[in-house]
Amino acid sequence: MLNLKYILYVLVVSIVFNQEMRSQENEELVKILNELKIELVQPGTVSTNGFEFGTSISPDMKEMFFIKGLSGFRRTVLVYSHWKNGYWSEPKIAPFSGKYRDMNPYHSKDGKRLYFTSNRPSSNPTLKRSNLWYVEKNLNGWSEPKLVNGINDEYEIVYPTIQEDGTIHFVSWSRPGSKRGDIFVSKLKNGTYTKPELVNELNTEFSDADPEVSRDGKFMFITSQRKGGLGHYDLYVFKKLKNGKWGKGVNLGEKVNSINMDSDPILAPDGKTLYFSSDRLDDLGTDQKKFTDYKELVRSYEGIHNGLMNIYKVDLSKLFEYLNR
Repeated sequence: MLNLKYILYVLVVSIVFNQEMRSQENEELVKILNELKIELVQPGTVSTNGFEFGTSISPDMKEMFFIKGLSGFRRTVLVYSHWKNGYWSEPKIAPFSGKYRDMNPYHSKDGKRLYFTSNRPSSNPTLKRSNLWYVEKNLNGWSEPKLVNGINDEYEIVYPTIQEDGTIHFVSWSRPGSKRGDIFVSKLKNGTYTKPELVNELNTEFSDADPEVSRDGKFMFITSQRKGGLGHYDLYVFKKLKNGKWGKGVNLGEKVNSINMDSDPILAPDGKTLYFSSDRLDDLGTDQKKFTDYKELVRSYEGIHNGLMNIYKVDLSKLFEYLNR
């Protein structure tokens, strides 16, 4: 009897202790998320009153590619900027872009390739949607675009990220098994890509997109419309478990996420800075007071925070320290 009482006592104490520990951990996590400080990336040059999104930073952190959208996502052009004297230079149109719907730039880990998606025509008649292309670095800048072998098929590929071992995560709305936008993975084995598979633990009945894996493979960032979010699309981070699956997602909180669209998470080569896109409004855009002055109305539209996409960044050092425990 004494042994039973003792066992019950230990069990109760253990439950209470674990609950208190989880509560303390949750409070610490909330504190870290609430102290995050986002920064608009170079207002007036990179982030303007136009439509900018989808960033990629080169491994040496001296080059940035991003997307300029015309009429939203209907016409998209790849542009680039160089880091000079502490600032990003005036963007230029990539020599291989400007005609087709080019999106999702992504530097290879060695900086020798730039991947992107495009609806440009190819010699393969079955490739009728958005496919994965790449250009290679050369003495003159970049080569002519080439299709990535073994991964493209009749289904779309968007928002690809490529790990050091060649593994590709991407999103598709049309591929069999996808619902409202799902994340797939294809691995490079013996020079050939495996058949894309759903990453089940990342996908929900809602749209899940824009996968980004940290260079050490420990963390995955996505944007999602799943329940419990703050708005249209929210950014989440997942930690890889010992069994190789991704754990429960952590919403990055109201400092990073808004009631609008927050998407395109990309980690800078420093491993701690997250770049992302958002169409959040400033106070003028969300203020419910009545417009009476036409010039004020025009100023609201011409401002950077006018409801079009912009590029932001946030230092996640403390969050990574917490998640790495």
